[in-house]
Amino acid sequence: MSTRYATYQHYPIPSHIDAEANRAPSNQSDQQKSFLTARDLVTNCVPTIRPEDSLESAARLMSESECGAIPVVDESNRLIGIITNRDITVRAVARGLSIPHAQVSDCMTSQAFACSVHNTIESCARGMSWHQVRCIPIVDDEHRVIGLINQGELARYAFDHPEQVNIETLTDIIRALAY
Repeated sequence: MSTRYATYQHYPIPSHIDAEANRAPSNQSDQQKSFLTARDLVTNCVPTIRPEDSLESAARLMSESECGAIPVVDESNRLIGIITNRDITVRAVARGLSIPHAQVSDCMTSQAFACSVHNTIESCARGMSWHQVRCIPIVDDEHRVIGLINQGELARYAFDHPEQVNIETLTDIIRALAY
């Protein structure tokens, strides 16, 4: 089935920011080097929405779930974008959209950044900082949405596990929180 929506692409973290961020751990020794992966910290009960759903339903879902961003998925639950409360308020108004008739696809971000369940928390923080986003979808190996990691969860992790967070990672978390 063909759709008019952009296909999700993984926009990698540049290697000068985090050389290890874009690959899954290849062996047991690699897995032992990282303390925690995105799979360990991800919020699993995150709502998702389809591109053909209404903007009103997206806003209602954000309000009910107290979440400012919702992953946009296809029929296989694969990430194709993200819609934020800012997308709705700024893009919809700027484009003069009729809110009762507008769809998620009218103002979603189709070039969403995501992390793999295999990424370390540190690489997730660096990615959020690099891409200047407040939360990131976490996807499995087939790009299906598993959940989200947001700034608050990263800050709690850094606070709860100071012995596991190096100064560069803490700086990245603070930088991500500042945007």
